[in-house]
Amino acid sequence: MKKKYKVGVVGLGVVGQRLISAFQNNEDIQIAAVCDYNESLAKETAMECGDISYFSDYKELLQLKEIDFVYVAVPPAVHYDVVMSAFQHQKHVLCEKPLANSEEEAEAMLRAAEESGLVHAMHFPLVYEKAFATIEEHIRKDSFGKIKRITLKMHFDQWPRPWQQTNWISSRKQGGFIREISPHYLQMILHFFGPVKEVKSYVDYPSNPELCEQAVIAMLTLENGVRVLIDGLAGQAEKEEIAFTIHGENQSLSLLNWRKVKLANKGEEWTEIMDSELVNPKGSLVEHFVKRLNNEQAFLVGFKEGLEVQRVLEQLIR
Repeated sequence: MKKKYKVGVVGLGVVGQRLISAFQNNEDIQIAAVCDYNESLAKETAMECGDISYFSDYKELLQLKEIDFVYVAVPPAVHYDVVMSAFQHQKHVLCEKPLANSEEEAEAMLRAAEESGLVHAMHFPLVYEKAFATIEEHIRKDSFGKIKRITLKMHFDQWPRPWQQTNWISSRKQGGFIREISPHYLQMILHFFGPVKEVKSYVDYPSNPELCEQAVIAMLTLENGVRVLIDGLAGQAEKEEIAFTIHGENQSLSLLNWRKVKLANKGEEWTEIMDSELVNPKGSLVEHFVKRLNNEQAFLVGFKEGLEVQRVLEQLIR
C-alpha cells in the first residue's frame, strides 16, 4: 500500500493557504496539523481541514511524531528558526522563498539540510508554470540565439499591495519588493543562464529606518558576460507591472505579470502567445515533492539553489 505523507503547515497567511489547497488535492498527502501565531486563524484553518490539530507555537507541532514533513510559510525572518528545528526533529522541509533573511542563515540552513539527509525544497511557483517550461523549451531549441540582455521591471503603484497588509512586508528587516518579488526571477536567471559574477545596486529608502525600499536600479553581470538590468519602483501612478524579458539576437521573450508570455522575432512586433500554445509543465511542486519522498527522480529547487538566490538578493539590498 502506497504511503500517505503527513504534513504540518507552519504559517497560514495568503501564501500558506494556497499550498494547503494543493496538499488537499493530492491523494498522497494528508494535512495533519497547522500552526500560526494567530490562534483563531489556526483553529479556523484546522476546522476547514477536517478538525485536525492546531497550534500557535511551531515547536509544539514539531513534537508530533506522525508528521513527515513541514511546509514553512512564515515571514522570512522566522524561516531559519523553524527550518533548523524541523531538521532537528527529523522532518523533511518545504520552505517558502527567500530561503532565509541573510546569507549567513541560508548557509547554515543548507549545511543542516545536507547533514540531515532529509528532503529539502523550496516553493518557487513559477518553476511549475507554463511560462517556465516555455522558456526552457526555447533555450533547448536555441531560439533566442545570442542573449543580448535580460531585464526585470517591478513597478507597483502601491507597496504593500492591498491584499498584503501585514506588519512585516513593508519592513526593511524582511519585507520590500526586492525580497518578495525578485527571488522568483533571480532563480530563473541562475537556473537558465548561470551564476552572477558582479552586482551593482542603487536602492532608495524612505527616511523612516523601519520601512522598506521605494526604488532600485541594479545591474547584474553573469559569468557568461550577459548583463541583467533591474528596475524596481513603488508609488508611481501607473498600474502594477512585473516584466521579465530575455532579449535575444534572433528572438526575444517577455513574461508579463507572472503568466502572460509574448514573443518577438527579429525586426517584428511583440505577439502574445495563447495559453494553449505554451509548453505544459511536467507536474506540480507537490507531485515532485512526493516523488522525492518516494526516492524517485524529481524536479525540485533545493536549498543549494536557495542559497545562490539569497547571495544575489543580499547584494541587491546592500
